[in-house]
Amino acid sequence: MSVLESLLSDRRRPATSDVDAASATESSVTNVLSFDLEHWYTATLLRDEVRAPTGRLEESVRLVCELLDARDVRATFFVVGQVAAEYPELVRALAEDGHEIATHGHTHTPLFELTPGEFEAELADSADAIGEATGTRPIGFRAPNFSITPKTRWAFDVLSESDLQYDSSVFPVRTPMYGVSSAPVRPYRVAVDDPFSVTATGTDLLEFPLATFHPTLRIPTAGGFYARLQPTWLLRRGIRNLNRRGIPATLYFHPWEFNPAVETIEPPGHKRLVSFHGIDTLAGKLDSLLALFEFDTLEQRLDDYDGRSTSRERRNRTSG
Repeated sequence: MSVLESLLSDRRRPATSDVDAASATESSVTNVLSFDLEHWYTATLLRDEVRAPTGRLEESVRLVCELLDARDVRATFFVVGQVAAEYPELVRALAEDGHEIATHGHTHTPLFELTPGEFEAELADSADAIGEATGTRPIGFRAPNFSITPKTRWAFDVLSESDLQYDSSVFPVRTPMYGVSSAPVRPYRVAVDDPFSVTATGTDLLEFPLATFHPTLRIPTAGGFYARLQPTWLLRRGIRNLNRRGIPATLYFHPWEFNPAVETIEPPGHKRLVSFHGIDTLAGKLDSLLALFEFDTLEQRLDDYDGRSTSRERRNRTSG
């Protein structure tokens, strides 16, 4: 059976068999659900296109939380430091509701535009803002625009010297904007001298790469635009492909992607497609995935690896 035939046969399965298959063969794997919490107009494709935008951040977060609460799911929110400083009550409420708060940098600046020293300052400033808002400093990082690539591999030197315990910035597929096509698809310890390979000399820093459709057929299916573009059955199949190999699927979204009221400006065609296509259907897609698969925070997944402090110890780390 060809790959295409296999995909189509999965699509034809009734919903009940999807539930049974997921329960029988993938129930031992808990996947990762994450959200990058930023203003929609700071997205890389839009930041030069928007004038006097309406933020809608709080209402977007509310829509996401309603969806998660209905399924009793907790997620990791990678929060921009400036957002934590601007909306401390919102970020604090997310933490108090059991969601993990990690850092997405302080100004949502891709690493391509930073020096190592500037990146170090971004991490410190964002950790301070998040610590001030929640009382707990972040232990995880995601680079804006997944901008840790071979050109910015120096970021791992900075991360390994920080207090952070994990990164989730490597997209193991090549796209026009980012990606490392040869990177591992499963979580691994980062070796600073060879950060995109599994080696025996890895540091304490864990990398959680974003989900692809298959370890060899590396179609990006992790979330965001890819989830808005693809049908739900294809997203299900991608998660299942990883789970059957014991690999957790790390998904990412942005709260504004669940809010059809987000201001839809008229940027050039491809920017409009990538930024806004499928916003009105994404909540239903994610809800379908939450019904079929197990999800949790990145912090909780760290306990699957030896040599780590416990979740309780990590949660007790305060900004002091």
